[in-house]
Order: sequence, then C-alpha cells, then structure tokens
Amino acid sequence: MKFNHNKLREARGQKKLTLEEMAKCMDMDLSAYWRLETGKTKVKAEQLIMFMEIFDRPYAYFFKSSNPIRSIKVEVECIPDNLQIIYGFLKAHPGIIKNWEQNLLKLEQEIHSSSF
Repeated sequence: MKFNHNKLREARGQKKLTLEEMAKCMDMDLSAYWRLETGKTKVKAEQLIMFMEIFDRPYAYFFKSSNPIRSIKVEVECIPDNLQIIYGFLKAHPGIIKNWEQNLLKLEQEIHSSSF
C-alpha cells in the first residue's frame, strides 16, 4: 500500500485548513509540509498518526490500495518522547502490525525503562 497524498490534500480541504495552518499544526515549515502533501517527501509514522487525529480519519483513508484487506508494515524508529504516541496508536489499532501483541509488550517495557 502506498500513501495517497491526494487524500491528505482532500482532508485538509474538507477541514478548510490552509497549507500554512497545516504546517503550523504539524510544527513544520511551509515548504516541508508542502513536500509531504505533494509526495516529494515520505510520511513518517508519527506524522500519519497526527493526520489521523487532525482529520479524524482511519489510517486506511490515507492509503492507495486495490486490495483493502492488506496489512501495512510499519517500522518505527522512536525517541522516548514518541513511544507513548506509538503505544497509544498500537492499542487503538490492533492488527495493524503483524504480531502486534508482542510488539506492544516490547513497547510497554521500553516505556517503563525510559526516563521521561
């Protein structure tokens, strides 16, 4: 499955947000956000989670697929501040990652061993 940048633009339009407002919301400069929306830059997992929250859309909304019953492989390199965001996402979306229960347990251990 491939991220559908047109869906991102469509969701922003439906919320009546400007490029500048979205860039500010994402804590990015305008050109960096524009590159995301035009497909010139790949979307990171943390950004996808923010899009899901801002636009109140499921992750599948933002992906092109001829087969809607496909899984998404997500590889995330986290810094401790983002572990809680990823943990919440995994809890809310069981099945999005193969063997998610084991991954969730590993993440819980990492959260508890990290000093915030």
